[in-house]
Amino acid sequence: MRTRLQGRAARRARERTRAALRAHPLLSLVSDPAWYVARYRDVFWAGAEGLDHLLGPGLSEGRDPGPLVDLSFVRTQRSGPPVDDAELLLELLDHGLAAGWRPSPYVDLAWYAATTDGAPSDPIGALRHLATVGLPSGRATGPFLDLDDYATRVPDVESGGIDPFTYFTALGQHLARFPHPAWDEVGYLDTNEYVRFALGMGKHLHGFEHFCAVGHAEVARGALLLPIRLGDRSAEYSEERYLAANPDVVEQVASGRIPDGVTHFFAAGFREVLDGSRILAPPSPVARLISRPVPVGARRAGRSLMLLVHHDIDGVFDGHVLTAIDAYHAADIEVQVVSSGIDDVSRDRLDEHQVTVHTRSRNDDLRDFGAWNLLLEHVGPDRLAAYERIVLANDSAYFPVRDPAPFLTAMHASETDVWSATDSFSGGRYHLQSYFLALRPRAAELLVPELARRAAAHPQPTKHGLIQWFEIGLSQYAAAHGLRLGSFCPVADLDEPAELMAPPDPRPLSALTVTVTNLTHHFWRTALERGLPFLKVELLRDNPLGVDIAGWEAVIDGPCTAERIGDHLMRMRR
Repeated sequence: MRTRLQGRAARRARERTRAALRAHPLLSLVSDPAWYVARYRDVFWAGAEGLDHLLGPGLSEGRDPGPLVDLSFVRTQRSGPPVDDAELLLELLDHGLAAGWRPSPYVDLAWYAATTDGAPSDPIGALRHLATVGLPSGRATGPFLDLDDYATRVPDVESGGIDPFTYFTALGQHLARFPHPAWDEVGYLDTNEYVRFALGMGKHLHGFEHFCAVGHAEVARGALLLPIRLGDRSAEYSEERYLAANPDVVEQVASGRIPDGVTHFFAAGFREVLDGSRILAPPSPVARLISRPVPVGARRAGRSLMLLVHHDIDGVFDGHVLTAIDAYHAADIEVQVVSSGIDDVSRDRLDEHQVTVHTRSRNDDLRDFGAWNLLLEHVGPDRLAAYERIVLANDSAYFPVRDPAPFLTAMHASETDVWSATDSFSGGRYHLQSYFLALRPRAAELLVPELARRAAAHPQPTKHGLIQWFEIGLSQYAAAHGLRLGSFCPVADLDEPAELMAPPDPRPLSALTVTVTNLTHHFWRTALERGLPFLKVELLRDNPLGVDIAGWEAVIDGPCTAERIGDHLMRMRR
């Protein structure tokens, strides 16, 4: 009896909700029976009328009322107990719009009101203007849609006499026809594993929807890559560079007229870049290598060759890096340094240590990978082939903070083609971390030209792009071509991650969970206790992940002492 009574109450509540929707003064603005039967072909073939089907089974089946409303997207902006789609639509019309809810990833009422003559500034007034004036005249509903271009680029729109937005939301998006000429759907998905994962989970229909819903904000903060099309060429959008090149956009962002540079680029900047009145990024020439002659006998030879990238804002070659070089020399590794600039005192000290020093003309966007590429090209394939291993390293970690002998012995003994200090996962992709990479001849023969190819193809990557195309990309390329990858301290050995973290994580963590952590940060203490002789500078200087680093000095017992590290940190903080 209780179950029957509850069922009757639920049916009456649904009937009241649908009656309130049918009588709601805003329903006609957001529902479009013609769009509905075009979008949901089964409704058309059943001979049902769009609005009747929507208020009948349609809302219960997860269907949207018209081109201006995406209820799945609306639900992401709502808090509170769960409701069905009918109640959600009623909430949107009753108070959600007035409270600033966006009705669709493709509809930004505040932007529409600010950029459309005659449109009221309040959300309800802007929606009314958009539905009655904007859509029939082909006005863009948000900053990421160029509907004028869409209407000319997609012949079905003009020949069918349909407004481009209605066509896109009903049909075009399902045919991979996207409403902005700069949009690169394939590139966006190829370079962002997280987006592919979100699509696989059913959170978004395609990459463009993800970008319009949340991705644009992640691009603006540098968390996602954004490949774009500029006419017949491809490029990568960088928020930092776009703002650096366009002070007027910086002023608009600061004043609150637009939220970020990527919004400006899609709404207006793209056209201006194409016609030459605006630039996408300031000029950033690729660095050159400046090498000085090395006197005979002045270089310390070894059976392996290390190419060590150095960068210091003061131009100083710090004592902890010289300590590292001494440890490498003791292990029969020849060291050549490439720096973006060092002072004369530092150069003299390197001469005393029998180190060949090269200078880059600038610290360009390719960073360490650009420096390695320049130096590998300078050394040349014939000389590279004479070494047992080519080691690519940088000064981003203190070394050796533990006895280096077990680590260096393991490197010389390893039979893997590419060997690193530590490995990691990023976006579900396994890779070797690039602060220390040892290449056997077979690996060098394959990867050196591939590094040069990628450097030529991506001369100005963002930091995120650098990780994707170089650090992760080269590991994936090596594995795909049959090279064996290995590391001294692999994540696979972290069998009890909850207990190994600093401090221990109370959640049940498995080996799979480790793939979302950073071994050199989250597990720094465990790694040192297991003999890893590296400690990342960024961990102690910035601690970006907020891990517990208290008492790090007590774990240091190698030639690179806690006192030496402390001196360097003090100079960095000054």
